[in-house]
Amino acid sequence: MPTETHVERASQPTPPRRRIVVAMTGATGAILGIKALIALRRLNIETHLVMSKWAEATIKYETDYHPANVKALADHVHNINDMAAPISSGSFKADGMIVVPCSMKTLAAIHSGFCDDLISRTADVMLKERRKLVLVARETPPE
Repeated sequence: MPTETHVERASQPTPPRRRIVVAMTGATGAILGIKALIALRRLNIETHLVMSKWAEATIKYETDYHPANVKALADHVHNINDMAAPISSGSFKADGMIVVPCSMKTLAAIHSGFCDDLISRTADVMLKERRKLVLVARETPPE
């Protein structure tokens, strides 16, 4: 006969997976975004990926990955121009967002509140909702 404690544990629902938005811009260091997606996948964290067109170009130029392979690492992929995507709303419960790599253009847009794409819009929501936002600022230094 099961004990009362055993019955209680069996009836408790499993906690929801943690949820992180990952954004990749065209700054140098695309491999950092790829490694972040791989690490989050290993931790069983639900990921929502937004990638700029320049991120796709940088992935091809800097890594052995193809953008389609990088997108396959995420649980959900959102188009950068889809300003109505669920992640652009405060009612979307994300634990946080990481922009990796983050170009200076994107950093400036987030800082000034200029929401012209899904990356800057979602970052704005994270700030408004007081959720964690990590910007991994990267640019190639001048030679």
